[in-house]
Amino acid sequence: MSNSDIQTQETYGDKPANEKISDSSSDNSNEIYIPENDDIPLSLTEKPQPFHNPKEKEEDEEDHHHAHQHNPDEPVPLESLDWDSPDDPENPQNWSNLKKWVITMTAAFMCLSVTCGSSLFVSGTFDMMVKFHASQTLVLSGLTFYLIGLSLGPVLGAPLSEIFGRKIVYLTSMPISMLFVMGVGLSTNIWSVLILRFFSGFFASPVMAIAGGTISDLWSIEMLGVTMTAFCFAPFAGPVLGPIMGGFAVAAKGWKWTMWISLMLSGVTIPFIIWMPETYKRTIMRRRAKKRGITIQKPKMGLGGFLKLILVLTVLRPLQMLFAREPIVIVLSIYSAFVFAILFGFFEAYPVIYTGVYDMSHSITGLTFIGIGVGLCLGVVVFLSIDRFIFYPTQPDGTRIPKGEDGKPIIPTAESRLLPAKIGAILLPISLFWQAWTARASVHWMAPLAAGVPFGMSLLLIFFSVLLYFMLSYPTIILASALAANNLARYIIASVFPLFTVQMYKRMHISWASSFFAFVALAMMPIPWLFEIYGPRLRAGSYFNRLIAEEERQRKEREEAGEEEDEEDTLSLALARTMSRSESMV
Repeated sequence: MSNSDIQTQETYGDKPANEKISDSSSDNSNEIYIPENDDIPLSLTEKPQPFHNPKEKEEDEEDHHHAHQHNPDEPVPLESLDWDSPDDPENPQNWSNLKKWVITMTAAFMCLSVTCGSSLFVSGTFDMMVKFHASQTLVLSGLTFYLIGLSLGPVLGAPLSEIFGRKIVYLTSMPISMLFVMGVGLSTNIWSVLILRFFSGFFASPVMAIAGGTISDLWSIEMLGVTMTAFCFAPFAGPVLGPIMGGFAVAAKGWKWTMWISLMLSGVTIPFIIWMPETYKRTIMRRRAKKRGITIQKPKMGLGGFLKLILVLTVLRPLQMLFAREPIVIVLSIYSAFVFAILFGFFEAYPVIYTGVYDMSHSITGLTFIGIGVGLCLGVVVFLSIDRFIFYPTQPDGTRIPKGEDGKPIIPTAESRLLPAKIGAILLPISLFWQAWTARASVHWMAPLAAGVPFGMSLLLIFFSVLLYFMLSYPTIILASALAANNLARYIIASVFPLFTVQMYKRMHISWASSFFAFVALAMMPIPWLFEIYGPRLRAGSYFNRLIAEEERQRKEREEAGEEEDEEDTLSLALARTMSRSESMV
């Protein structure tokens, strides 16, 4: 770690939740904003909890009790309502483990079915070329349209769940998406296929955007990291499973069965969605208030203001971060998007390799994605091992949270969480060169297949590290836009790769086409080490961190002056929290 690293130890209970700290190697003008305590996870598996002495705890409980004694005739802000007690049975975190795990697996399976639908379609490419008399590139653009639809998830998911809750979004978006999937299967021309593919992805995207939020609603700090890490596996496993299932279906029944399988996978979740209770706290509080006769203050912001706020958080600010203002977001989003896009490029490259070189049938070619699937599984194991045994080994007091001399938790620097990315950055070019120069008739097919294992590991390790770096670099309201920018970059870039991969592998030949990707990966390999050196300086100079720090200062001044809290600030923070908790897994 360089001398410019920022000391990020933050205390709890005695200091304000938000504070600005300076880069030790710079003047006081290089201040960065540190998020609220509840918004900074130490990692995907650990998160500090506030420390209170007994006296403070009694005062907090007394304040909590008085806060719930509302005058039924006096409207109250929704944000002022809270659980009745730590054991409140309506709090999703107090539900039985069985119930929480069923909901968790339902959310995970929904994401798996949505992402599996992207690659299932590719298995029917050659059959559709014959049936529709279309070129391979035109047929493959069906994958492109689907991914573009998925990229718009944050635009729909966060505001809809904020207004209606999680369950109603699942209950509407999944069935509507399924109708468009059915429409694809019943299409008689390629143009209707392409249009319907876009809308099937578009209406499935809210599921992807809020599923992570459902998980964070359910689990306590101790379990959240483990469940989220395992849960993040689903959106990556879905695209890998698609060719494995789709290849055999197309060989036996034709391309339409890729859509029927997608419908079946989504249909399995519908009974569980109907059973699933609401988990979003704001929605639960709103319903509870209605039952108890408590009047909620009506928002002063009109529909126009609300739509403008959504547009800023989900579109304008992410685009601004991605193309102009934020080097951290630009570089890390492009890096993670490149790795993600290679995965979708492989859906076209693998048939060229295994059908063209090894004369495998299309159904057997789908099985070659097992190598990447094994790599994804190993990536989860490696990340959890690093997190548990290197980032957070057991402390003398039996906990895994390191503490300072004053006994307060130490918030790690973002740069200290780059080890998984370093491992992934090394594995990525190795896997691509491995595949490039073993995919030939004189070498057994197991050799290029095995190259998928380190690729799958690198995909997951780089993604998790980028996620953690963002979470430790930005406050909630900026984190939401940063994750939206990353999501947009990943899906848009991935949507383009299928359009040129086939031509690239045929014209450059397999060895040099895969080597081209490997050389790009090699050029990007220093990124984790560069961020370890220059990351603190970049975070200190972040335009958006400075902007939020100034807004926070003004908010505190209004609070001290006794002015009413700005409704737009409250709503934007609620939306941002919904987005940041949800998008972290897509």
